Amino acid sequence: MLKKKRLLTAIMILSFVLMASLPAAAMEIKVQTPNIPAALPFFWMQEEAELPAAIDLNVNLSPNHQRGISLLGQNNIDFLVTGSNVGANAYNRGLNIKMLNVNTWGIDYLLTNGFKADSWQDLEGKDLALPLQGGPLDFLARYLASENGLDPEEDLNLVYRALPGSAQLFMAGELDAILLPEPLATVSLNRGENSELSMDIQKEWAKIHGDERIPFVALFASGDFTEEYPQFTDIINGYYRQGVDWVNNNPEAAAELASRHFNMPAPLLKQSFSRVNLNIYSDAETRDLVELYFGEILEMYPELIGGNLPDEEFYY
Repeated sequence: MLKKKRLLTAIMILSFVLMASLPAAAMEIKVQTPNIPAALPFFWMQEEAELPAAIDLNVNLSPNHQRGISLLGQNNIDFLVTGSNVGANAYNRGLNIKMLNVNTWGIDYLLTNGFKADSWQDLEGKDLALPLQGGPLDFLARYLASENGLDPEEDLNLVYRALPGSAQLFMAGELDAILLPEPLATVSLNRGENSELSMDIQKEWAKIHGDERIPFVALFASGDFTEEYPQFTDIINGYYRQGVDWVNNNPEAAAELASRHFNMPAPLLKQSFSRVNLNIYSDAETRDLVELYFGEILEMYPELIGGNLPDEEFYY
């Protein structure tokens, strides 16, 4: 509570400083985010929060993470919501970017078609659909299957199909099992006649590591932007944290907000929020969890994060 009060005080002080020292014309701050719960704090900033008059926030929804990284590296956008591994990979390739926070720690689920998988052995010989070979869900599927005694190459029929097409095939009954993020998992459970929620991937991770939190999604900023505009960076990061709290404390209003921007029914979105861990933890705790996750990735798919653990300069 004391930390939150200090954060709010700091935001107010910075806001007054900005209003006193910056020109009358507002500065446009550009954000790209996919249509996932981590986008909602930015829409809350636009529609509910009282941002300083010096800030004109422009939020663009796009599922194209690699283009987002390219735009961030070229300073064509200022902030990007994307996978933690995507940012780490870009940083290790030499892009000047900073990770401000990790915000999404639980979002992925194993769904099955016409049967319930109580263990990974129940998937033996079955189709398992994944969105991208070499991506985070591919890593998690292979890692968890291996930790549970399966050889992913021999025991599973891994099928790589992009989203949302693979979810549509699953709902049509053409795939045995699929790993899906929210809100697609909830959509598939509601619309697939024989869809079953078989596993919470976060709980499967916790069986190995003792903690359900997997640092999936993070907020990144252009390194040039953080150096030139530290006040703006701190204000956006501070308001983002407030937006996360607002989403968690106001699920119905958050679902309505998401419905307007994601073009999905609000009741379905509210249902999906119960399966999402949208939170921001302390910097030290976050870094420990990120390095645990990245360390496991390095063992199996080092190219997923650019071959190395990011150094100190990666963290804002």
